[in-house]
Amino acid sequence: MFKFTGKEALIFKDKYLVISDLHIGIERELFTGGINLPAVTDYLIKKLEDIYSKSKVSNLIIVGDLKHNVPKVSLMEMREIPYFLDKISEYFERIYILKGNHDGGLEKIVEKKDNIKILKEIKIGKVVFSHGHKRNVLDGKVFVIGHHHFVINIRSIIGESFYEKVFVSGTFDEREVIILPAFSDLAGYWEVGNFHGPIAKKIKAYNVFTLEGVLLKEVWI
Repeated sequence: MFKFTGKEALIFKDKYLVISDLHIGIERELFTGGINLPAVTDYLIKKLEDIYSKSKVSNLIIVGDLKHNVPKVSLMEMREIPYFLDKISEYFERIYILKGNHDGGLEKIVEKKDNIKILKEIKIGKVVFSHGHKRNVLDGKVFVIGHHHFVINIRSIIGESFYEKVFVSGTFDEREVIILPAFSDLAGYWEVGNFHGPIAKKIKAYNVFTLEGVLLKEVWI
């Protein structure tokens, strides 16, 4: 049902590319903290373009936090988000944006187009897609969420320590929860196991996978 891509994205049923937590506009917040970076929107577009060129999947699901600033929409987001959506519409026939906790006011800056839908959650077959920060209205056998920005700490044989983004697949009550890593490289992270949000908190056991789909560890809570 799901395929790994080697990036922070999954392919669902060979029809949908699924990503989460782009946090477009985060550069503004970093700037106020003394870190001056150019907009990385083109980098996100290029990363999506590379995945598309290999998969040729025509539909995109963004599982929340397309934008970053809260509670208001920043000027940077007003510029960068329409630009981002316009560019990726060259590759994806349909784009589903599921609102996350950073997506307040998103409707004000996303031009109404037939190929772009802004929703709270969506169900395809038995799979429910949502950001994961609120209780779901829809029920399913599988839940695909973001919100967590999970990474795992890896130590090399010479003592070097670094963090790698990971996918997490958890279970509870015969249901599965798949947690996507952040597509953004600037949005910060949580170490695996720090579950928050009403769905993730129910997890009783979970597996951790690399972006390539290699199983790193199994955990029972």
